[in-house]
Amino acid sequence: MADENYFDLKKLAEQEQAPKGSFNISLRAITRGEYGIDYWTGGLLAAALVYQVISGIFLAFYYQAGNPYNSTIFIISNVPFGLMLLTSHLYMAYFMVALLFVHMFRQYFIGAYRGAWRWAQWLLGLVLFGLVYLIATLGYMLSYTYVGILGLHVGEVLMQRSVIGRLFPALANWLITALVGNGTTALTFQHVFIMHVAILTGLVFLVFPIHFYLYERSGPYEPAGLKKKRSKEEYVPWFPTNLLYTLFLAFVLIGIVMLASALAPQQLVQEYGFVGYNSLPFPDWYMMPMYKLMDVGGLGLSTGGVPLLVALGGFMVLLPFIDKYKGDTPLERPAITAIGIFIILFFVIMAFWGYIQPGLSQTRLFTLIMFAGIAFVAFAATYAMKFARDDVIKNEIKSKTV
Repeated sequence: MADENYFDLKKLAEQEQAPKGSFNISLRAITRGEYGIDYWTGGLLAAALVYQVISGIFLAFYYQAGNPYNSTIFIISNVPFGLMLLTSHLYMAYFMVALLFVHMFRQYFIGAYRGAWRWAQWLLGLVLFGLVYLIATLGYMLSYTYVGILGLHVGEVLMQRSVIGRLFPALANWLITALVGNGTTALTFQHVFIMHVAILTGLVFLVFPIHFYLYERSGPYEPAGLKKKRSKEEYVPWFPTNLLYTLFLAFVLIGIVMLASALAPQQLVQEYGFVGYNSLPFPDWYMMPMYKLMDVGGLGLSTGGVPLLVALGGFMVLLPFIDKYKGDTPLERPAITAIGIFIILFFVIMAFWGYIQPGLSQTRLFTLIMFAGIAFVAFAATYAMKFARDDVIKNEIKSKTV
């Protein structure tokens, strides 16, 4: 029997293609086993998105694109609970980016991108990841601090010297102009503000419902070896149990962010244009790997480690189509798992390296040796665990047959 074609989009609307429980959007009953926190990273992201929109609307009432730094100071100093509002908006962005990494790599390591419609769900998830990452980065620039403006300039340089900039310079210049306008403070921040609150956020609200709809189409991912038929008694109704659990997680997340905002309020760094002595500004943690990529040796048509970043991004896009492993566990898909570990180590090492040695350029040879070392650790560790697991299974089989 031929394998079923999961890539025919014409079948997307066919009722018989959907698992039981689909089309009851948000109302589909779930099993008790799905109340683990790892099943709800997507729900936490949705709660964080709602909070960001609400808090962002209040901040937008007082923000002035033509006077970004002073309007930020006004929010902190004169708006009731302004510092709490601004800090919680920042910290919730941190949580969103962190949850994005956790959510994406959870799906990656369990192989949840395989099966009916999951490939499309995975691709839209990558789009959402990129959009949220850009929104968070642009939001950090809006206060007109030294670090924010440097981040804006880094983005311009990356665009100009990237593969797009080298092969399609007119397109790169158009993208830069769309972002920064004519270079004046008022027009630049008007463009950045509109990109942050309207264009990119609007795209998120356009893509997210489709992403969620595809989740309803495919249902929660279950490895082939764990799939089983369940009785009605094993399912928990959406109302009131699932609704209350969803609200509980959302309020816990908001409570954690509000508590962190009260205990460690945001410290606004120096305005761009003023020299600060004995201080070295650092970008936020989620931007640090990109910042450090500017220091490593150039490869190919681009600057820094951007070609590697492009290659990793291309791999993530092609993953649902190239993963031909039959097994479901990470060790049954060793090459995929090793590459995932490499990606995580790459971002963590680049971030720590950026904080330890900011602005210290490296040669191409050193860059290649470092990347090769990370790859060796990832692949050696994964295959060592795989061989150990296979050996244990063989010994268990031998002991049962004796």
